Amino acid sequence: MQIDTAPIKNKQRIYIGGTRGVEEIFDLCQLVVNHVGKEVDFYSIGEETNFTDAPVIIIKGGDEKADGKPYFHDLDLHILLIHRIGERLPAGYQSFDEVVLEYEKLADQLPKAGSLVYFEDDHVATMIGKKEREDVKSFEYKALKCKQTDDGFIFEPGDEHIVIRTDNEGFPNHAAGAKMLLGRIGISKKQFYSALKTLA
Repeated sequence: MQIDTAPIKNKQRIYIGGTRGVEEIFDLCQLVVNHVGKEVDFYSIGEETNFTDAPVIIIKGGDEKADGKPYFHDLDLHILLIHRIGERLPAGYQSFDEVVLEYEKLADQLPKAGSLVYFEDDHVATMIGKKEREDVKSFEYKALKCKQTDDGFIFEPGDEHIVIRTDNEGFPNHAAGAKMLLGRIGISKKQFYSALKTLA
């Protein structure tokens, strides 16, 4: 498979990467963006997509290789989020170290004024995120504060009380990643939690 980058070349390109939590963060970003009504395209590598004139595109990671190179190196990213890089090997890789190396290369290729967003509780993401890169801003996130219940979580931003019923134990981590990432494109904390209420 080859990625046709022509339809996205004039968009701000954001990539959600890692081997765990990617789909959950991507889905939360879609939920919030749709709730807010912001113009953003969403793209899953390998799937057919009808692109719009939206100035921003959020891409769900496909870390697999084609012709010996990960697809993500063709995307010329502006913002990269790395959540967790676990031991699961994407197609085409021979070792975990090789996966880490390719992600490090991807982060190193971010342009001046680019952004790297990473999860502080993943040691690989943190190792890559804390590396100094000229004129690239790094943003570290950690799980959103909440109370765990028998069937989900309670979030209390300000005076609000938002009950989320889910069996996804990583939800506060994924929500934190989505919140931090969306903040880079102008979606406020208030807008984020307003969207989260729709899951209650």
